[in-house]
Amino acid sequence: MKRIQYIRLALLALLLHYVNPMKATELGDSIDTYQNQIVSMNAFVQGRGVLTSNNVTVTPTGNLVMTAPERIDITGPFEVQLGGQLTLNGGHQWPIVYNYDSSGNIIARQKD
Repeated sequence: MKRIQYIRLALLALLLHYVNPMKATELGDSIDTYQNQIVSMNAFVQGRGVLTSNNVTVTPTGNLVMTAPERIDITGPFEVQLGGQLTLNGGHQWPIVYNYDSSGNIIARQKD
């Protein structure tokens, strides 16, 4: 009987040892930096406070939505190719969406 209690206690201690320090994260969790990316599909990036971004390319089939509670800083190369879509929502403002024609001219600027 005591042996079963010791085994149960040991298993419980082992379980608590491995479960307690674990931390779950999901893809898409908030980040501070978004860099060195090529966006060719739908992508959503959520910043924790200030989201800093550089070396990003949005391809003609890409749709990148970046949002952060304080602001979004683009600190380096950043390209949205013809047909690609970029939505920035920084701070307590409405997101602004720019739409371009095939020549690269802005055809619409709208708040979502």
